[in-house]
Amino acid sequence: MDGKLRDLSVLIIEDHDFQRMVAEQTVSGIGVKQLQSASDGQQALDILSTTGPVDIVICDLHMPEMDGIQFIRHVAAKKLANSLIILSAQDPGLTRTVEDMAQVLGLQVLGSLAKPLCRDRIRELMELYFGEKPEQGKAIVSRELQFDQNSLQQAIANNEFTLHFQPKVLLKSGRLVSVEALARWQHPTAGLVSPARFIPLMENHGLINDLTLNLLDHALQRIEDWQKQNRQISVAINISPLMLSDTNLPDLFLAKVKERGIAPSLLTLEITESSLIENTALALETLARLIMQGFSLSIDDFGTGYSSMQQLNRIPFSELKIDRSFVHNASNDKTQKAIIESNISLAHTLKMTTVAEGIETLADWELLNQLGCTMAQGYFIGKPMHSDQLEDWEKAWLAQQPLNKPS
Repeated sequence: MDGKLRDLSVLIIEDHDFQRMVAEQTVSGIGVKQLQSASDGQQALDILSTTGPVDIVICDLHMPEMDGIQFIRHVAAKKLANSLIILSAQDPGLTRTVEDMAQVLGLQVLGSLAKPLCRDRIRELMELYFGEKPEQGKAIVSRELQFDQNSLQQAIANNEFTLHFQPKVLLKSGRLVSVEALARWQHPTAGLVSPARFIPLMENHGLINDLTLNLLDHALQRIEDWQKQNRQISVAINISPLMLSDTNLPDLFLAKVKERGIAPSLLTLEITESSLIENTALALETLARLIMQGFSLSIDDFGTGYSSMQQLNRIPFSELKIDRSFVHNASNDKTQKAIIESNISLAHTLKMTTVAEGIETLADWELLNQLGCTMAQGYFIGKPMHSDQLEDWEKAWLAQQPLNKPS
């Protein structure tokens, strides 16, 4: 990954001379070569206006003249950066508000950094730039490539799309019980392409159903391999909201699992909460039939949309995924902790399994276990990986258990 970090262009904005120097040394120490710095927002804008946009801005909030919040608004309006890391000693509530503002303005928010800086934490945040979900990150290797409908159709026909799997483990024991399947494109010339580059195009060209059914075969093969080992490990796949209006979808999915002798309950279909807002009766029919046929439904990114309770009232989900934006740093943020606690309590009342996304530290792990969350997923446990790597990962992970403090 450090090889990719070397290709990133980064701008640091910090008004304190010594802390700016420390930040420069820390960022350059993880391999970043294209590094610039500024002492205030106006100087940073002047630099960007001359040199052009950068991949990542690391920005302090409290600065004289133009503060970091004002700078973020300007840099987003002028599209002078792709992503943002907030560097601040401010109250976590304020930092969270600024993160939300930046996202609304169109910036990818990688996270926040406390002072003094931690090299490992900076590396973790910068690695998020390359993305693990369709709505995250940019694949630098493919940034300039343009994909048309014919090339996308040909890629599906050539079986160029594959899955990487991110483990989901029980918080009580650390045992692997599920994985989330994440789409990747092994392009013949561009290399591994992030879903951020092709999922929206697949949706726009009406190819998302074909892609999903193709990837479903990969997911079911993984389940079948585990069954041969007498293991019942489920696989979660993401379903585009555009697919929910296809009332034939439940029959297609059921036929595929029956063909392999797999129980439908071992396939979890993750539906992003906000994607359900504009879907009509056709989507509800599709979801109802999927449930009736035994598939598990998970409401993803819970709490980030506009109608959380309405969706839970409409659809009997079996799993609730707590969004990473609430999980990260919750051990130091009373508001986030309260939100997580209420979500877990609600899920337990509705007899739903809970999954915490974005677990990045032992403190995150211990807090979610203390609050009674069922499962954990995130870089602390394991990054998305090729199926061939899962066995070695699991051996190494189990060797670390138990992680929970004795009660």
